[in-house]
Amino acid sequence: MAVAVVFQEIFVVNLPSRTDRSDAIALAASLTNLKLTFSPGVDSQTVQDRVLPADSAGQPIPAGNKGSWRAHMNVLRRIIEQNLTTALVMEDDIDWDVRIKEQMTSFALAAQAYGQPQRVQGSGTRRSLAQLHRPLFDKAPRSIPDLGGATLMRKGQEPSGLAEAQPNGHAHVHRLIVAASDAKGYTQKKHDVPLASAPEYEWATTSPYGDDWDVLWLGHCGTEFPASPPSFTKRPDTIAGTQSGGPSSAPAQLSLLRVILADDVTVPQPADLRPHPFALPDQLGKQYPPHTRVVHTASGTLCTQAYAVSQRGARKLLYQFGLASFTTGFDLMLRDWCDGMYRQGPGTTPRRRRAATTTGGGQLAGDDGAEEPLPQCLTVQPPLFSHFLAAKETSSDIGAQGGGFLHKTGSQYIRLSVQQNLRRLANGVGLSGLKDQWPGGYAEHHDGG
Repeated sequence: MAVAVVFQEIFVVNLPSRTDRSDAIALAASLTNLKLTFSPGVDSQTVQDRVLPADSAGQPIPAGNKGSWRAHMNVLRRIIEQNLTTALVMEDDIDWDVRIKEQMTSFALAAQAYGQPQRVQGSGTRRSLAQLHRPLFDKAPRSIPDLGGATLMRKGQEPSGLAEAQPNGHAHVHRLIVAASDAKGYTQKKHDVPLASAPEYEWATTSPYGDDWDVLWLGHCGTEFPASPPSFTKRPDTIAGTQSGGPSSAPAQLSLLRVILADDVTVPQPADLRPHPFALPDQLGKQYPPHTRVVHTASGTLCTQAYAVSQRGARKLLYQFGLASFTTGFDLMLRDWCDGMYRQGPGTTPRRRRAATTTGGGQLAGDDGAEEPLPQCLTVQPPLFSHFLAAKETSSDIGAQGGGFLHKTGSQYIRLSVQQNLRRLANGVGLSGLKDQWPGGYAEHHDGG
């Protein structure tokens, strides 16, 4: 299946004054056979308060976020106006591996295995693998064996047998902790599906990545594996935002499915998997063998370095963030949207619903209607696109991951960097002669081009 990087358009958001970035990314795209369409960035000083969604009033939104927000809304509107089925949106300071087409082929197969309905005999219900791995369908027992008579219960309940263990209480608690950790690992393993052993599914007809998705978050500076139950991990901004604008519900229960791409030589060693040089290593490297890539539902994802949208997804996002809500940076809002925190309707976000009064005929005035479906957002670890730090700068025009302490050039997660190898590629150097940014352990990373 030759997928390559198949989107109807690839948009690059670029401030016209940053010709250094447009030159670099245009050359990088040409050398890897990608066709780009530039979409002008927006100067924040030109964004008037009267055009912002109503809930932005009184919010401490940095000026740079306003320009970035409007630039992304302009791209989404353009996708809608041109009726594009799919489009990829990229920042102008990103990097990718020269083998991006092979990477996207693997991702496309994993995305279809994730979201396409499985083939079934007869007239049975056709569900996707992702649906079958949501807790609603996850009925496997959660008992933890070999606890010396104790069984783990829900939070707030006392495990049976714990009181009887007082003579050797510390040892018993230790056994509980170890058993709980083992059980957590076992529970997750049943949601790991290697691509090679995924069930047969119906081939997609609208895009190489499936027929039922809103956002493919391909470039980010950090994401989390979906958990059961979901939590507010790494989102103190959201908790504060619930008091004054922004989303007003907890994250939704996302599918726990992880599609595993093993033995991917484009993935750096586990010690090198981190969003910036001084961050802790990603959980990916701790939970899986070296050179493993994982496709899963986006959860707690940050930074919009590269994301794809379907036509359906573009319409939803333009409504939600062009018209209904703007309270913080676009990537933070997209994170919460993908986590289901902007959904409305009965049983979803009651604090955002209007007071319902009977109008006759069985209808309620102010009722938000049927519950909105959970957004379908897919991501990948490690990301396929990453922020590239050029030698002469230490931050982006909006705000760089890790702040301004970075003094090295290069990009995280990308081995055969197209940006680091521009000179070599332009001079016809083959794959074997290119610089590998992450050839071994973390200490082996070095600068230069």
